[in-house]
Amino acid sequence: MDMGSAAVLGIIQALTEFLPVSSSGHLVLGQLLLGVDAGAGGVAFEVAVHFGTLLSVLLLFRAEVGRLIAAGLRALRAPGQVTTRWAADGDLRLLGAIAIGCLPAGIIGVAFKDQLEAAFGDVGLVGIALMVTGVVLLLSRYAPQGDGEVTLRRGLIIGLAQAVAILPGVSRSGSTIATGMFLGVDHEATARFSFLMSLPVVFGATLLKARDLVAAPPPSETLAALGVGAAVSFVVGLGALWLVMAVVRRGWFSHFGWYCLTAGAAVVALIWA
Repeated sequence: MDMGSAAVLGIIQALTEFLPVSSSGHLVLGQLLLGVDAGAGGVAFEVAVHFGTLLSVLLLFRAEVGRLIAAGLRALRAPGQVTTRWAADGDLRLLGAIAIGCLPAGIIGVAFKDQLEAAFGDVGLVGIALMVTGVVLLLSRYAPQGDGEVTLRRGLIIGLAQAVAILPGVSRSGSTIATGMFLGVDHEATARFSFLMSLPVVFGATLLKARDLVAAPPPSETLAALGVGAAVSFVVGLGALWLVMAVVRRGWFSHFGWYCLTAGAAVVALIWA
């Protein structure tokens, strides 16, 4: 993969990671159009650019992340007081919801690692998954403007949606935010939860792939491309993250469903033509 392709794919990742249009699906399509190998190296690059957007989430949500870390440290210092603090400590409850919400993706990602990597080479699957994402997004317009918080039960259900979104073409932000909306969570709160919940999952996936890269190091030029992609996705991701929060606040979230339906149908039509 050359530097130009790495930069283009990094931009694609950043623009599509937070908008509900499936970054993994667009990376598969982008690799196809650019003639980039979508095998094991493509998966390593996909993880690298996800790591870049992870850094952008850390930067823009640094205040929330700081409060969650503080809540976790308080719980570790006095584990016997967690039950009594639970009702009064909103940050502790949010941390618990994030922890339980990450379990499904973590379990599925480890148990079906090889099958999931193989799915990134199936362009037809990407097209179908994009259309499914489009339907989910369009249905989200009927979700009420709730005012509830993300409880443990809601966090687990949203986490199941995140696990499904490991498949390329299924939008992680789209599926998790839409699920939160249907569960009656405040729309902006569920968007924030979605992005905060992505941090441990993406970090875990990065560590998992880093282990493989250490065992079989790629050529130096490939490492350079991974770095370029991660850097570009970080910078562009800062703007994309701000944009999607504005979209959720204005109630335009479901409109992306039309794009996903159109893109998915186009992919399927080209494959089956």
